[in-house]
Amino acid sequence: MAGNSANIGSPRTPAVLGLSDTKAFVAVTSVLIGTFTGVVNSRLTDIGLADLRGSLGISFDEASWITTAYVVAEATAVPATIWMRQLLSPVRCIMFGAGLFSLLSLIAPFSPSLSILVIVQALRGFSAGILIPMTYGVIMRYVPQQWRLIWLALYAMVSGVTPSFSVYLEAVIVNYLSWRYLFWLNVLPAAITVFAAAYGLKPEPVRYMRLRRPDFFGLLTLSLGIAALVAACDQGNRLDWFNSGLIVGLLGAASLLLAAFVMSSISRVSPMVGPQLLRHHNFGLGIVVMLLTRLALTSASFAIPQFLIRVQGYRALESGALFLTAALLQILLTPAIAWVSYRTDPRNLVCAGALTFGFGTFLCVNVTSNWTAEQFLLPLALQTIGGSCLAVPVMIILTEDIEFAQIPWAASWVHITRTVGTAVALAFVGTLVRVREQLHSNLVGQHIQAGDLRLETRLDQLSSLLQVRAATDDGLVRSSLVLARTVQREAYVMAFADAFFVIGACTLVAAVVSIILRRTNIPGRFL
Repeated sequence: MAGNSANIGSPRTPAVLGLSDTKAFVAVTSVLIGTFTGVVNSRLTDIGLADLRGSLGISFDEASWITTAYVVAEATAVPATIWMRQLLSPVRCIMFGAGLFSLLSLIAPFSPSLSILVIVQALRGFSAGILIPMTYGVIMRYVPQQWRLIWLALYAMVSGVTPSFSVYLEAVIVNYLSWRYLFWLNVLPAAITVFAAAYGLKPEPVRYMRLRRPDFFGLLTLSLGIAALVAACDQGNRLDWFNSGLIVGLLGAASLLLAAFVMSSISRVSPMVGPQLLRHHNFGLGIVVMLLTRLALTSASFAIPQFLIRVQGYRALESGALFLTAALLQILLTPAIAWVSYRTDPRNLVCAGALTFGFGTFLCVNVTSNWTAEQFLLPLALQTIGGSCLAVPVMIILTEDIEFAQIPWAASWVHITRTVGTAVALAFVGTLVRVREQLHSNLVGQHIQAGDLRLETRLDQLSSLLQVRAATDDGLVRSSLVLARTVQREAYVMAFADAFFVIGACTLVAAVVSIILRRTNIPGRFL
């Protein structure tokens, strides 16, 4: 490990500023807020797409590229942040990323066309991709050791709470404000991050020697490979995956580029991003656990509101209120989980959290068309408790298995996992629900045949409820439409039940992986 750490900097742990230093406290807090803003924005325009489409006069397919441009650019920027951090220092990177993000968020609603808005979105995503990975390094650099776990818990909470909180935030903005505030909401927090970083964090000298012999091949192959993979995931369900030449091309390009990155980085003495870090037992398995839990958390936060909207006809704000409760519960639990993490084996917390989350998800497998938000309260509470028990211990496990000089690598892999995991989760659950709904609709439809006594009885009952005569053409048409909608509703119920089962299975796999993790020291070298 010492040999690897020498590749990217001195292994000596630099001195840190105490939290009694007001400047450091303000700066780290503001960076965390800026990170929260950037993470929320990765999916902030999803619910607001309808308003954006209406304002710009564009189709659903065209509007889908607004979110794709953001998440692809965000993922693309992550590898570059290591080189920028070494060249410019974390402080300058934070100021650049947050400043650009604030400025672009201000001007985005004034975009005159879709093409301009997509370009602005891509630049916003790129700036967020610079800002977010810096937070981990800033905490490790400026927060004293006895306080790091608390701040890392807050950092983990930001990633965990955003899927729930963004559902509510999007709904409030769309219902009470304007779609423009999907962008303008970020201007002030990002601007505060710029000034707070300049106020509280001491910039290091620019290291011009980093311009010599940089690993541009590794940087480009990793960046473009991740971009192609995220773009394929984001657009795959809409374009029907392997039936689309674009998706096949993106997946093929991602495979070739990422393979080239791995081969180049393994053979290079000083790679830009070290895949060697993934060979460390606890770090590699910890990343697997983080990916599995990210898949489960994001999928559940997507599936539950979509069920309420599609099956029960909820408005976005009605389903969002449910997730606001979950977000507040997670905020309250985070300090307690951090306290417990100092006093118990992190592997036990990871296993318990995965099992709790899985149990809450498996409760949803018995979902029916009569379920409302109240029926989801207990499952969502268990998912929130389980998710809280996962985030902080995983950060401990990852931190324990690296050298201090490898923190930039670790921060990049954590953020890559979060970004790719989110994209894969949304693509997976969206595709699964669509395919299973089609399958269940077809299977149910096979039992509906003209002339069947039960069908005729059902149509007569529907006609009676609609107060029309079944013998008339209008009565038959209206009754048939109601019956078709009922079939589709029940097909969606069964499709979401299938999705909940698969999500629960992911957490069980995470629990199994946690068993083979190596025991870590408490409180650990850096915590």
